[in-house]
Amino acid sequence: MRLVILSYSHHGRGIGQTIRALGHDIIGVMDGEEGPRQQLAETFQSPGVAAAGECLDAAQPDAALVAGKHIEMPDHVQACVERRIPYLLDKPFADCAARLRPAAEASAKHGVFSALTLPNRASRIVATVERLLADGTLGDVVQYSCRLNNGPPSRYDPTPSAWHNDPSISGGGSWAVEAAHGIDTFLQFVGEQTIHVVGAIMSNATHGRIVEDIGLGMLRTDGGVTGVIESGYAYPSGVRSGDHFFRFIGTRAMVFQQYGKEGDPLIEVHTTEGVQFSEDLSHGERMTTIVDQALTALADGRSFTPNVDQAVRVLEIQDAVYDHARRSSLTNGPHPMGSPPSDRIASIQ
Repeated sequence: MRLVILSYSHHGRGIGQTIRALGHDIIGVMDGEEGPRQQLAETFQSPGVAAAGECLDAAQPDAALVAGKHIEMPDHVQACVERRIPYLLDKPFADCAARLRPAAEASAKHGVFSALTLPNRASRIVATVERLLADGTLGDVVQYSCRLNNGPPSRYDPTPSAWHNDPSISGGGSWAVEAAHGIDTFLQFVGEQTIHVVGAIMSNATHGRIVEDIGLGMLRTDGGVTGVIESGYAYPSGVRSGDHFFRFIGTRAMVFQQYGKEGDPLIEVHTTEGVQFSEDLSHGERMTTIVDQALTALADGRSFTPNVDQAVRVLEIQDAVYDHARRSSLTNGPHPMGSPPSDRIASIQ
């Protein structure tokens, strides 16, 4: 399959390399800034241009990988939809739901294929929970917790992704960049239940930057399922890049995932009969799997889950947590925080 990459950040270059390793061709790249555009062009030995529409028109690809600055990603999606070009969409999809919703609605209206590159969907822990729910071992899920805590925001500063630390472009810090993973997994297991935000904190106490380095959302469904989702930039910079933790509490059993001594993700299934241990896939293996599944579905003429509609729902929850936290300096600080995009502020007033 022949694809183009629409922008370097956040994972544009990395997912592009995954696509190429799977045997597909990158035939064009785009980024609005010269430096990142040149890096993409050199990496993929492909023509580089500054605008999404120009890239799509020149290359005439089979599909596009949409990445980029959060306030610009919906425009890249719209460019694909206008040309009826299928697309893979990197998280976090946009800075807010309102900015993505028109392009998502147009995508649905015109039947344009979309797929979200969310690696949790390809994890063994998710498959394990699905199996234990299906056979009754887990009972009903009553609580879900996850933590995705990566290194400090300073890791972005010398890279083409430095804008991650500018909330007028990114929408925020660790919650804006990483929360989509945990929110999507929560949605996967609560279905279409109405979700309420009952608590939220955005803290920049660790690094004192104008973006949060710890974001915490507490969710509750009408059916009584609790979700606690944490995303952070608080992990100490060093040998490991961060930590990722899952906990699924059922009425009959529990399933956990955390890192083992060597940094491998370990799954624990706790039942009345004891504890069973197994290993999960690495992040790279999950990403490769989800990208391959998406491109295979496209080649076979099938739709894919999750798609851009799920991205809007994830962002609606992400936005609601931000709104809850930003009501008070007690839950948004303690150091001064930067402002999200001005049109995002207007949309919630």
